[in-house]
Amino acid sequence: MRLSGIRSPARRAVTILSAGVLVILYLSAPAAAAATRYEAENATISQGVVESNHLGFSGTGFVNYDNLVGGYVQWTVNAATAGTATLAFRFANGTTTSRPMDITVNGTLVADELSFPGTGNWDTWQTKSITAAVNAGSNTIRATATTANGGPNVDYLDFDVPAVTDYQAENATISQGVVESNHLGYTGTGFVNYDNLVGSYVEWTVNADAAGTVNFEIRYANGGTVNRPMDVFLNGVLIRDELAFNPTGNWDTWANQTFSANLVAGTNKIRATATTANGGPNVDRLRIGTSSGGAPTASDLLAKVTTCSQISNGKYKTDSDVSTATVAVCQKTGAVFWKADMDIDCDGIRTTQCNENTDCCYQPDTFCHTSTDSPLNAAALPYVVVPSPSSIWDYRNYSIGCGTVVAVIYNNQVEYAVFGDTGPTGIIGEASYATANDLGINPDPSNGGTDSGVTYIVFQGSRRVSPIESHSTAVTLGEQLAQDFINNN
Repeated sequence: MRLSGIRSPARRAVTILSAGVLVILYLSAPAAAAATRYEAENATISQGVVESNHLGFSGTGFVNYDNLVGGYVQWTVNAATAGTATLAFRFANGTTTSRPMDITVNGTLVADELSFPGTGNWDTWQTKSITAAVNAGSNTIRATATTANGGPNVDYLDFDVPAVTDYQAENATISQGVVESNHLGYTGTGFVNYDNLVGSYVEWTVNADAAGTVNFEIRYANGGTVNRPMDVFLNGVLIRDELAFNPTGNWDTWANQTFSANLVAGTNKIRATATTANGGPNVDRLRIGTSSGGAPTASDLLAKVTTCSQISNGKYKTDSDVSTATVAVCQKTGAVFWKADMDIDCDGIRTTQCNENTDCCYQPDTFCHTSTDSPLNAAALPYVVVPSPSSIWDYRNYSIGCGTVVAVIYNNQVEYAVFGDTGPTGIIGEASYATANDLGINPDPSNGGTDSGVTYIVFQGSRRVSPIESHSTAVTLGEQLAQDFINNN
């Protein structure tokens, strides 16, 4: 950034079985590769300068964008293979206003006006991560300022394409299924056709060099017209209950179903078991990767909430002064959702941002409390306000409560917040100062918020954030629940 021309104060052993014979396959999960760091000062810079007048940067400096629309930093990065990459931008923003940027990959917009919110001061750095498809070989990543304030100070880009290893189903343990090759598009030497009964399975044995969370992808085809769900077990423990394998159109068309699991060091068994009389889908392979960069995107989540199965008895208003109630609460598998505005909640602990002087309706308490029984801090903790129970809808009947994770989606961004407060019985669409700020929405309780464009996906069940004030826990759990939501809808 620049202010009025002044620089910013700113082992592979394989044993194979035929159908009906036990097969044991010992494979090593791929080792995790560190992300490659590309310093901003070494990139192509347009309408910005390299500086080193703030603390905490990496390399020899950082890029200070000019205060105008269109300044950019462009990196040329190399990917060993095509795939989904994690792009992690380290930045500082010493102002109180977000400095959004468009992110393009090879000239294609992948994040529209991605928010880079205030970090407190120019010596405090944060990381903003997105995922995007990249090609094998050279790729260009450009971050372009979209407002007259320019972009934030940018330190570096960390670039990571997860290493993956494919394990063919025809080489795994097969029970009540056969190896076939009578359809098009499979990889390896064939695929497994499950018998049409409950309990048929394919089991892979994977040897992990170290304990850790691993992402899995099952490639399958389902030429039927109904879902063929399967239970996924890790070392005999159910980790995905009736994971959906929905129709793919025909038996020559393949799709991927994903999940993650925490492997132990040494031998692990992954089993996919049919749960209906139709058996499982045709299974081609299990792909294993080690990157956490495959978190669901805003587009992934929004694609699952295009239609509404209304569960509210009527609808909510977005504000007390609007005449018509227009917002319904809708049901999906594993979550409820609504699409509304965002008003700013500044209740709870008094802070510079949230107090009687900044918010006419300030209250020094929140419905949910921290692990030390204090009100929540709206300025620091992303949380969502849920309507109090009423004849319209009662969240308590849907396995929702304090610490429930909510995916808040706005402008192609996802913020994982928690259920932290309750509001009026007839109004919906409200979140904390911190939620708005992180999403690039004006967080000022007196004049901030946004009139539309916000989607709230509330994940049901007993998995809650504890302690509730741990935003990092909300993000980790939220990404897991979001992936489950995508898999099951």
